[in-house]
Amino acid sequence: MSQRDTKEIVIWNAVTPVAITSSTDATPIVVTATSHGLATGDLVQINGHTTNIAANGIFRVTVVTANTYQLQNHVTGANIAGSGGGAGSSGVMVRAPKIAFVGDWVNAVLSVVTSGSFNGTFKIAGSVGRPVVLASDKTSEGTPNFGATQSASNPYTFLQIINYDTAAAVNGATGVTSAGTDLNNTYEVNINAVKYLTLVFTAWVAGAVTVKLLLTDNQ
Repeated sequence: MSQRDTKEIVIWNAVTPVAITSSTDATPIVVTATSHGLATGDLVQINGHTTNIAANGIFRVTVVTANTYQLQNHVTGANIAGSGGGAGSSGVMVRAPKIAFVGDWVNAVLSVVTSGSFNGTFKIAGSVGRPVVLASDKTSEGTPNFGATQSASNPYTFLQIINYDTAAAVNGATGVTSAGTDLNNTYEVNINAVKYLTLVFTAWVAGAVTVKLLLTDNQ
């Protein structure tokens, strides 16, 4: 095959979850997660955070201390404001998955490999892109904030996949649930007319996971 026939993207590389303790309902939001291990400029994905739900999604971070960091828009760098309902609690953070452009590829295959004991669930998310709101808004027609609240201005959905081992179809809303030791599974993703693809975790108790995406042109 020529170089254009395939493309490999490591979406997650031995990623592990960190529990979130709290967040401030302020601008910018400051998240507390003990020993978060982030550096300023890193991208983080937060899910399951309650009350201050504006903290859910993908963000760029500014580290304050070893246990706290601020949230900024992952595209514009603007500070993220709290939801206005009070301080947040609970939820989990992980290093944000890469967002792949799949609009001009035919096939997509995901390899999911866990290291040690793993217990978690994630969904494959896809989008045709955000709508153009204003001609002057250079960030409008781009990637949504995967993991944040789905809306008309933040459109994405979850994609069906096929397990290569069992040939079973897994609906997008169900996602991939893995519980065990040193798991290795491969899935085909329905990317028909989808522009962007990434992952959104909905539960993650423990363990490390590596996810690689293979895109191909072959029929």
